[in-house]
Amino acid sequence: MEHADVALPAVPVFQDLYLCTAGRSVCCPGHSFGPDVRLNYLIHYILSGKGIFETDQVRYRLGQGQGFLIEPGQTTRYQADEKEPWTYIWVGFNGTLAPALLAALGLGRKSPIFSSAAARELTQITDRLLFLATSGIQLSLNQQSCLLTFFRVLAARDSLAPEISVPDTKANYHMEKALAYIRDNYALPIRVSDVADYLGISRFHLRSLFMDMVKQTPQQYMAGFRLGRAREFLTTTDYPVRQIAQLCGYSNPDVFSKAFKRKYLASPSWYRQYALDHPGENPSESLRLAHPQGDAHEGD
Repeated sequence: MEHADVALPAVPVFQDLYLCTAGRSVCCPGHSFGPDVRLNYLIHYILSGKGIFETDQVRYRLGQGQGFLIEPGQTTRYQADEKEPWTYIWVGFNGTLAPALLAALGLGRKSPIFSSAAARELTQITDRLLFLATSGIQLSLNQQSCLLTFFRVLAARDSLAPEISVPDTKANYHMEKALAYIRDNYALPIRVSDVADYLGISRFHLRSLFMDMVKQTPQQYMAGFRLGRAREFLTTTDYPVRQIAQLCGYSNPDVFSKAFKRKYLASPSWYRQYALDHPGENPSESLRLAHPQGDAHEGD
């Protein structure tokens, strides 16, 4: 059982992106939804408590400050924790530009989980959608404004991919293809040369694109993406560290652990345990505050 406040959408004026639903739910212990299939895109953001989200045979364990995406036609199930049931807000949307927008945010069927510290801003936007007192074209325009603001706030979250500036159309095309290739194949032992070959350009050209747009080399970006995905797996699933290493393209668990510790200042197992014991906190940030000289926690 859950108590939900739901916004009623206006007749959409814009077909490229429009609001379908929005609301806030306070769930009772163990309340679940699904398995079910949605007709529209749906983003949930957890304000408090915790629960599980299941899709494509993957189970994610989520808590305060995290969220998940559901795509149209995707079978999913989610359930509130028995002891600490979650409260969350949600925004449903659709439109011809929705897939491209989500891809730019780094979200998709293979990467449905995100984190954001902007709980206050996201809640304010959802509350505004719940209590808009206008009607007709004014209601539709106000809802459109809120929806775009929601995505603007979400885009500022701690994400796997750095913000990208696009200098020209051709570079944009190559960069989008490169990022999509990495997102789709990061679990495989792909190399920079594989990305360049896929695009049909030289490694030098590929490096120039990445340095211009993300201020990183392709190798640095791929490593950061894999480790960012590993962090999501550590904090949202029960997979063993060795399995997470393999899922993120590391054939050697020791190499993975060393790389993870360099980036997040702690071993994977210590990072996971800290995240479990301190929901809503960022383990790396806590370590930086405790050890300003940047010494990593050894863990095991």
